[in-house]
Amino acid sequence: MSKIVKRLLTFFVAIPLFIYLTWFCTFKNHFVLNCIVVAAVAVAAIEMHALLSHKLAVQPRSLVVVLSALVAAAGFICVLFGLPMEYSSFVFILSLFILLIFEIFRKSSEENQFEQSIQRMTSSVFTILYSAFLLTFVQRIMCWRYAKENLIVFLLMVFICDSLAWLFGITMGKNNRGFIKASPNKSLMGFIGGFIGSIAIGILAHMLLPEVFFGSYAKAVLLGFATAFASILGDLTESVIKRSAGVKDSGNIIPGRGGLLDSIDSIVMAAPIYVILAHFLYNFS
Repeated sequence: MSKIVKRLLTFFVAIPLFIYLTWFCTFKNHFVLNCIVVAAVAVAAIEMHALLSHKLAVQPRSLVVVLSALVAAAGFICVLFGLPMEYSSFVFILSLFILLIFEIFRKSSEENQFEQSIQRMTSSVFTILYSAFLLTFVQRIMCWRYAKENLIVFLLMVFICDSLAWLFGITMGKNNRGFIKASPNKSLMGFIGGFIGSIAIGILAHMLLPEVFFGSYAKAVLLGFATAFASILGDLTESVIKRSAGVKDSGNIIPGRGGLLDSIDSIVMAAPIYVILAHFLYNFS
């Protein structure tokens, strides 16, 4: 089965599934979707730990993955019981303290046991920040009054941005690739397609859900543009990480896409931008 067919199958399965989970499966404040976020964080932390270990000294995988999962689990509990999401931020800070304490009291027979401590602590902090904390912004959306509307608009912005970027790239991007060295196969037309897709979802949301996405079209366009920018930035950021690690994919669990990080890299970066901007544009809380 070709990579294109695998990608199309993943696309046509993933989007309907997430539409169902966000729009119809809303019991217990999106309990199922919240479980998926926690599981995704754990898998993402495993993959990121493996990527960084190619070039950096790392702390034990079990420690980093458990702390990452705890950050997401704290967000899960906040959403489930209506607690302030600041508690997940507190757990994130606490997890960083645990990493530092672990390194301070780390037992080793090496003469220079702290020679690579900076690498170990930095790689662990980045893994928890990237794989766990940034994804808790998806959980923050679940706490909003218009949670399902925002979840579906956000996910569609990211998915359509990614899909149209790929489609525009393979159909019209042959002669305008390579201007970004981090990902030379990406094309200018691909980026344009991504922005068009995300902005179109923003405009559509404004038209179909005026009571949620109120005000002028300019706000919808700005939200779509910023989400697309962050989504593309997330994809390019992971490309840089993989190039630095010397690997092609973060894993192989998703057909046609590689690892989980290869599929959620856009969500990781776009979620905080969407939450921050939507909060100020529409006063969601």
